[in-house]
Amino acid sequence: MIKSRHIFFLPTKLLLVLISSLLLPRTVASQSKVEIQTDLAVSRRNALVRAVEKASPAVVNISTITTKQVRAPSFLDDPWAPFFDFPFEIPRERQLNGLGSGVIIDKNGYVLTNQHVIAGADETRVILSDGREFEATVVGEDYLSDLALLEIEAPNLTQIEFGDSDDLLVGEWAIAIGHPFAVTGGDPRPTVTIGVVSATNRAIRIDDRLYQRLIQTDASINPGNSGGALVDMYGKLIGINAAIHSTSRGSQGVGFAIPVNTAERIIVLLASHGAVVPPYLGIEAQALTTEFAEKLNLGDRLGVLVTSVEKGSPAKKAGIKRSDVIEAINGQPTPNLSAFDSITRLLENDKTTTVQLIRNRNRKDVTLSIRKLQWSYRVPGWGITIKQLDREASRKYKQRGVLVTKVDRRGTLAELLEQKDLLYRINDSTVGSIEDFKRTINRLRQRQRVTLYFERDGERMRSRNLVYQ
Repeated sequence: MIKSRHIFFLPTKLLLVLISSLLLPRTVASQSKVEIQTDLAVSRRNALVRAVEKASPAVVNISTITTKQVRAPSFLDDPWAPFFDFPFEIPRERQLNGLGSGVIIDKNGYVLTNQHVIAGADETRVILSDGREFEATVVGEDYLSDLALLEIEAPNLTQIEFGDSDDLLVGEWAIAIGHPFAVTGGDPRPTVTIGVVSATNRAIRIDDRLYQRLIQTDASINPGNSGGALVDMYGKLIGINAAIHSTSRGSQGVGFAIPVNTAERIIVLLASHGAVVPPYLGIEAQALTTEFAEKLNLGDRLGVLVTSVEKGSPAKKAGIKRSDVIEAINGQPTPNLSAFDSITRLLENDKTTTVQLIRNRNRKDVTLSIRKLQWSYRVPGWGITIKQLDREASRKYKQRGVLVTKVDRRGTLAELLEQKDLLYRINDSTVGSIEDFKRTINRLRQRQRVTLYFERDGERMRSRNLVYQ
């Protein structure tokens, strides 16, 4: 009896399990499918996707047209032209098209981009991510920081939110948004590449422009990305993509962006003055060579050597003396002249500045009070004085440049220039500010031929056969 009872109950239990398994699978499978689809949908809309959706509408495409004059022989299309030398040439115009990216930083129409994107352009247009296209006005540009501020008149703009580039962590996500290899037709929406912050506080030199305190990223940056946004995981702007490091002119995994905290200070100056107008300090400095360092018993300390201090200047009042070595300003090291210039040019007016210097091998802190900006400059050896125009005054001219306010009657340019002439180019270099002018003439060589381009009474004019002394 015991054996037969065991035989009866065992198949019954198995039968119940079998019935349950046949009745339940569709419900269980159906629930699992819904749950999987929900999980996938949630995982697809991750933080990266949300950051891109937030920032992309503020990233724009910028197209430029630059007209350049080239010297070409007459009868250029004549088949016999290659076999003969013609005694004269005629000017011809050639239009060059440029493309880049920009970021809407204000819903009222301000667009931030790289200065090299719009440099020398006769026409600049902005194409929004929704396809709308507008002509842009250059509010201001700054060669040294490689930033330019544009303005468009457009409704319903989406402005980007600023992050904090001083709070970045090496290894955190970075998203580059822009228009690499952009074309004016097709889909106007920007392209996205993802990487990490590879390093901070990087410095690179391209031509005579020194980029400092850059963000390095391995997010792919290509030609056309210049001026576009580098954003964090929250879709906040942390940098303006500016350059790539490449041996093939294409992306090789190393890109650089101008920190947004640096850009903010430049934006204020461009919006106010149209250019960066450096403060008046009254200091002349030079690089600290090994020879000077040994002579002053400085060892391996780095800094810039003060060569002269103007009487009555802020530097003189602060107690700075000739032969002092400035090693930091407001805690920022000044290991060379480029670093010194990049820091001092952005010091704020009507504010005090702490200068850390070395005198007689002892460290000393002095307080510098900045009271005015350097709006004018007397050009040594040229016999002229030039003035930096503010935004309002610059609207009276067709070009961006510096105004001639005084001409020495015995100067070398007395027969060429007049008061109220606007100098806007020297040889192939655009002169939009006093800083541009200084940088350009410092590159000129003795006995070099110089062509000055200037505007007088609304007409473009230029010099001929000038020789730099």
